[in-house]
Amino acid sequence: MSEILGLLPKKIVKKLQKISKELQVPEEEIVKKGIETYIRLLEKGRKLEVIGFGMWKDREMDSEKWVEELRRKEWVR
Repeated sequence: MSEILGLLPKKIVKKLQKISKELQVPEEEIVKKGIETYIRLLEKGRKLEVIGFGMWKDREMDSEKWVEELRRKEWVR
């Protein structure tokens, strides 16, 4: 679980820790239930916002190629 918490912004982790303490439920259980709920909503056909990809939908280059090009330019300097 620490791997997942390491991916989250510190602000979110602090909120998660606060909720965990208030509910007396392990952080892992809260994250697990949240993911299960999200997946269940998707399986029921509920349309959810695609997180983090909207800014690239109208661009010719995909984000992966853009990042690769950016990294390449950094090494060429």
